Amino acid sequence: MKIKILAGETLGTRSLCTVVETNEIKIMIDPGIALGRRFGLYPHHVEYEKLYEGRKLIENESKECELICITHYHYDHYTPFFNSVDNEWTFASYESAEQIYKNKLVLVKDFENFINNSQRNRGLQFQKDLKKLNIKYKICDASKLNIGKLEISFSKPVFHGEEHTPLGYVVMVLIKEEEKLIFASDTEGPMNEEAFNIIKNEKPDYLIISGPPLYLVNYEVPMAKFEQGIRNLKKLTKHVKNIIVDHHLLRSQDAMKFIQKIKLMGLENDCNVFLISEFMGKDIIMLEAYRKELYEKYPPKKEFLDWVKSRKGLPPINVSDN
Repeated sequence: MKIKILAGETLGTRSLCTVVETNEIKIMIDPGIALGRRFGLYPHHVEYEKLYEGRKLIENESKECELICITHYHYDHYTPFFNSVDNEWTFASYESAEQIYKNKLVLVKDFENFINNSQRNRGLQFQKDLKKLNIKYKICDASKLNIGKLEISFSKPVFHGEEHTPLGYVVMVLIKEEEKLIFASDTEGPMNEEAFNIIKNEKPDYLIISGPPLYLVNYEVPMAKFEQGIRNLKKLTKHVKNIIVDHHLLRSQDAMKFIQKIKLMGLENDCNVFLISEFMGKDIIMLEAYRKELYEKYPPKKEFLDWVKSRKGLPPINVSDN
């Protein structure tokens, strides 16, 4: 099993997009990438360059994938069929979505059950767009698919973080061949015991998971729930061989002190703990967490600041398709 994580917070953008190459087929999970407003600031132009780079990478990698899995309908986890490419948070477009999904089987989170209103609306629209292009799709919640010796199964919907969160639900993906991988999506630690127990009982060789959102503590997430997510990550080092933790947790500069504690627990339990960047052998680039410093150290040019005020068309950034 070959695992390639295309984007994530320690690679400069919001994402968990992952490609898994098995003996049978190549699978892409959560083909989304995004930025967000933080510290009262729009993303720095360097972040937009990483967003463009990541979107092109997802489009190119999707060409060799036969199966696409979508765990929920947040823009950093799927690419919607937007009418133009000037979306300021994702660079998503109809053309980008068509390139990713065309001639694939798309396994999607149920867009009518165990879902909040925002994601329901997005999911229903996504369904309509897939139908227009005659793209095959199936609801994947609590289902299983066998392809030769490969088994792909999906959990029932579990909370997107803590119990009864207004953010709704996600499904986790289990890919089992000679090794076992769980893509735990935005379970955030997990911060809920149901998702924790599913992972614990499966004892995967690899776990890809969002850490709990430190940047939302005392705003949208109670400290006690954040601490529960960290405790559960530490406990999972007893049951998982390799943990790749990133995403929400790494939107904060203080995240590294929690990562170090999880790594130490991993050493005690013979579990390797990685950030996405470390797993992929790349430098740690936490752009969103250091956005204020980016603006101070590399002040954007006037044309970029003018774009932030108008937000018409694409931001003026240095990009290359090479």
